Amino acid sequence: METRLIDELMAIPADATTATVQGVEMQIISADQANKILETDTNDERIHECILKNGRFLFESENGKLTTLYKVQN
Repeated sequence: METRLIDELMAIPADATTATVQGVEMQIISADQANKILETDTNDERIHECILKNGRFLFESENGKLTTLYKVQN
């Protein structure tokens, strides 16, 4: 699942403000919001961060299924 998700994230254009991945609508958030979200998961169990050429993404998954997807604004 992880590899496929990363492939899907890499396919999102860098300037995209909307996208749907695995049926989940991407939300745009600020770097401050991203940092606050990451701080809520101090053990890195729920929130995952992925920094790619086309952007910085945060996502949550449950039982291998994507539940939330954020793209961090520059």
